[in-house]
Amino acid sequence: MSRALSQIVAVRIALAEARKLLDNASAKIDGLQGTLRAELEEGLPTPLRTPLEDLPEPNDHVRDHRPGRPSRINTDPELRAFILARIDRMTYHALAAEVAKAFPPERRIGHSGICSWWHRHGKRKP
Repeated sequence: MSRALSQIVAVRIALAEARKLLDNASAKIDGLQGTLRAELEEGLPTPLRTPLEDLPEPNDHVRDHRPGRPSRINTDPELRAFILARIDRMTYHALAAEVAKAFPPERRIGHSGICSWWHRHGKRKP
């Protein structure tokens, strides 16, 4: 047998082996697709256990994707209204002193906090 003929025979044998591997892989894929179709037709194994009515109220801070905690002024409507009513007429230091007189210690905010809040949020007041 010539060298060219022996190469042709070797290529035919390699192709036959490759076809056999492809046929086996194709059969395995067909079986997996059948299993997947059956699972999808069956649906979710367990329904949702928490009703959608029990969701928490929307939060602007989270909705705006802001990092960290919301500002104390934004979370306390009374403090916010107090500051907004006076921000155009007083300095930050004077306003912080008025807040200290009107609110208990846990609800107070200093002049730097008022200034930061005003520059981030307050200038867009409603």
